[in-house]
Amino acid sequence: MTTPVLVDWNDEKRSEFRNGVVTSRHRLHQAPEFTDFALAELIERHPRELTDICTMGDDPTDRDSWRAGERGGLNGLELMDAVRAGRLWIQLRDAMNVDKAYKPLFTALFDQIKRLNPGYAPLRAYGSIIISSPTAQAFYHSDVSETVFLHVRGDKRFRVYPPHAPWVSEESLEAILHKDQTEDIPFDPAWDADAAVFDLEPGDFLSWPLHAPHRVENTGGLSVSITCEVVTRESMMKNAVLHANGVLRRFGITPKSADAQGVGAYAKFALSKSWRLAVRLFGAKRPNPKSETTFDVDLAAETGFRDRATV
Repeated sequence: MTTPVLVDWNDEKRSEFRNGVVTSRHRLHQAPEFTDFALAELIERHPRELTDICTMGDDPTDRDSWRAGERGGLNGLELMDAVRAGRLWIQLRDAMNVDKAYKPLFTALFDQIKRLNPGYAPLRAYGSIIISSPTAQAFYHSDVSETVFLHVRGDKRFRVYPPHAPWVSEESLEAILHKDQTEDIPFDPAWDADAAVFDLEPGDFLSWPLHAPHRVENTGGLSVSITCEVVTRESMMKNAVLHANGVLRRFGITPKSADAQGVGAYAKFALSKSWRLAVRLFGAKRPNPKSETTFDVDLAAETGFRDRATV
């Protein structure tokens, strides 16, 4: 882009970035890359192995209703129509950082974020595009990467919760890092009283602290958003400590700390790295949790999909 992506960054936002919840405004909702036709073309050329198609139930506590499906022979515009009319959620993983049409937007965004926040030095960053139905939701979950979120189309209600117990436990984060469960975690509706609530419109930017749980409800129109997962030295060290604590629990040892500073943290970093290498070399390959395909997208169905027959 020839103009800055973010439009209203200031000293207050700079101070809160990565420490608290930060809202801002961006210009990507004005970019032609996010029209129906451009997104349909992206869907058709994006690798299928990097395309997630899911559906879910209405109950925000029923995280088990989240399940995976496939698009079948639908082209990009037909899939967009199915999403608009049904109850579907599509993620085009890494589209922002690998697709030749979208990578310049992603590069411009992070170049600007780094300029606006001296000392911010991501080791890696990945950007996915999420296209979802007007009635879709994303269940209560905690990301293991730092995240920035840019809303592009539709209306969306976003709730962010504190990044510590009881809203998220260290044991849940350990299980996510060991791939024993998805990022969806147990949710108590009473916790909504503790959430920061944001009604997002096209052009809204949102970021929150590492591991802060959040849940999302679409409230109107076809929704298009960009979610960016960022690895920093701080997030890498924190996750290594939690991962190592999960290793210790496997041997019946209850960790005394999840502190990511000091000699103990570096020892856990080494343990985590060694365990990951051992699993990669000697562990049995396991499917990702909830990755089984249970439905196919179907334009004729009211929900936008039809379930596969069970054996």
